[in-house]
Amino acid sequence: MKVGLVGLGVIGSRVGEKLADSGSLTLVYNRTQARAAAFGKARGVGVSQSAQELVRESDVVFTVLSDDEAVSSFFGGISGVPVDGKTFLDMSTIGPSTSVAIASDIKRRAASMLDVPVVGSANMVEKKEAVLMVGGGDADFERMKPLLSQIANVVLHIGPNGAGLSLKLVHNLVLASYVVSLGEAVNFGLNGGLDPKMIEYLLVSLSSIRSPNSALKVPKILGSDYAMQFSLKHMIKDLNIIEAEARKQRSVIPMGSLALQLYRLAEKRGLAEKDFSSVAELFRESAGQSQH
Repeated sequence: MKVGLVGLGVIGSRVGEKLADSGSLTLVYNRTQARAAAFGKARGVGVSQSAQELVRESDVVFTVLSDDEAVSSFFGGISGVPVDGKTFLDMSTIGPSTSVAIASDIKRRAASMLDVPVVGSANMVEKKEAVLMVGGGDADFERMKPLLSQIANVVLHIGPNGAGLSLKLVHNLVLASYVVSLGEAVNFGLNGGLDPKMIEYLLVSLSSIRSPNSALKVPKILGSDYAMQFSLKHMIKDLNIIEAEARKQRSVIPMGSLALQLYRLAEKRGLAEKDFSSVAELFRESAGQSQH
């Protein structure tokens, strides 16, 4: 079985490393060819010169792309390539409705597609601690689970096409508001004269609201260390998807809508490429403490 990977960004490169380490990865393609060439040389895998070439030569194709437009462009670009019997595993976070429409088209072409969004940071993917949430047919899931298990220890079948993405959006809706609240609370404590070490100890180790994300983000917020783990611009992209899906579902998301406005404001402050926890700088700005 020949396995190809399209997209070598922050998550895609880690996915590729896991597949290469397991001896499963055959080919890679990236729009920036130099990145693909460097990866291929380091990992001993082939480098395709186009997405079409990779699809022609692969039995299974992973895609890890930035947004709906990029994923739609990829699948539109291979419309003339025979795909009979191939399987597409899309790990991008895009709108469930977009994914379902693409999967339907792929099925009409005698191929199959699963949505496989990732819950977890790049560091978690490196450690196989991320969770893969899969949407698609039962038989396709069972056939692909051994391959997906090379990337993550927890691989869950959520339901039909689009279901994996829908659950990923549930996760990111909570995460977006949670990190805003962490930034707000840290700033409140600092303004009250509290020892930063005590704030960190409470939120990371003692509090009932502690989590893996408080352990990751509270130290970053306290130290104004916004080296990117998950970019602010991508959190905005996900919240935009959530807002659109909420309108379709007639769901009320006041906290998510407020969080989106705060992330957009942070983007206007020049923080788009920083880690999304940099939204905390908005609270520091209000107190004249910003360090970014």
